Amino acid sequence: MRQRYFWALILVGAVLILEGCSTFQLTDEPFTPKGTKLAVIAGLTNPSSLQAAYDLADELGKTSQFKIAPQKQVAQAVPNYPQLIKGPYNSAYFEIDVDYAKTDLAQVRQLQKHLGTDYLYVLWAPSVTSNGQKSFFFKNYSYMQVIAQLFEFPGGKEVGHGTYMVRVDDEKKEIVPDDMQRVTKELAEKTHMLK
Repeated sequence: MRQRYFWALILVGAVLILEGCSTFQLTDEPFTPKGTKLAVIAGLTNPSSLQAAYDLADELGKTSQFKIAPQKQVAQAVPNYPQLIKGPYNSAYFEIDVDYAKTDLAQVRQLQKHLGTDYLYVLWAPSVTSNGQKSFFFKNYSYMQVIAQLFEFPGGKEVGHGTYMVRVDDEKKEIVPDDMQRVTKELAEKTHMLK
């Protein structure tokens, strides 16, 4: 019984720490938006990356002044979407070793040509981990690790990036809306595009 409480406290502590962590950093400050059209792109073909791209695009449309290209439009405009895009990370068991210089910029620029947006927010969700603990008092969540980069066009210059975790409701098989709202609000605030 003590072990359950111990793990429950660890989980609660991890969630509180994640709530306070930054999910997006500008790499080009001071930042002034040069356009409003933005597309969210899944950089992997796995269901987690597609779900994260869909949810983030939907929430960013509600939170920001960006004109978000719907995922349906992205899928129609980009041949064979989703495509595998070499991302800014190496998997290291349960951790992700992030190196933003590893991204395949040529492929990102090619995708933008199909979409014609001012910005591309490319995200990768390479892993989802489960805590494996079920309790009468606590809801069971898995955690999705996300790595993302924001590129500005023309040129394809990276203007921001981030890594974060979002909770996935194991019963509903969906990302917890509060987590995605936190991520999109921070992105919109830092880019001066908050509604």
